[in-house]
Amino acid sequence: MKGRLQIYDIVIISLLTSFLFIQEQILTFMPNIQLTIFLIVLYSKKLGWLKTSLIVTIHVLLDSFYTSSFGIIYTPYIYIGLMLIPLTLTTIFKKINNHILLGLLGILFSIIYSWLFLIPFVFILEVNPYLYIASDIPFQILLSASSFLSIIVLYEPTSNLFDHLLKKN
Repeated sequence: MKGRLQIYDIVIISLLTSFLFIQEQILTFMPNIQLTIFLIVLYSKKLGWLKTSLIVTIHVLLDSFYTSSFGIIYTPYIYIGLMLIPLTLTTIFKKINNHILLGLLGILFSIIYSWLFLIPFVFILEVNPYLYIASDIPFQILLSASSFLSIIVLYEPTSNLFDHLLKKN
């Protein structure tokens, strides 16, 4: 039935959520170097809005509890930042499938994700916004570069493998 999740879908969502979570934990020793944005871009393009939003929701909750960052300062902004990816890739950027353009969108997603944290840091923690931005620039560059490079290098081969494994055309 269209619109309902089948057991196959639940298994796929579980496996892909696990992969998303595990890769992020494995790469935590390198600040802002990750495959998270790449994977959410891939999932958005291959699975659509519903399944990808479930993956992101489960991932954010699991990650927030695991890292003890569950709360108003981090969790809502992580969720919004990551949910913007499937939301935009299944609507306004739906027709973009070129890995270079997706890589450029990865840079945009990275910047938006990083800048969302300005809100709680300035208004809740009362951090000077100029100091926050200045100190965050190297981390934004790392996140943008890792997102861009992972998408342009890995998107096409992983997309093809994804299609083959899930028997999609």
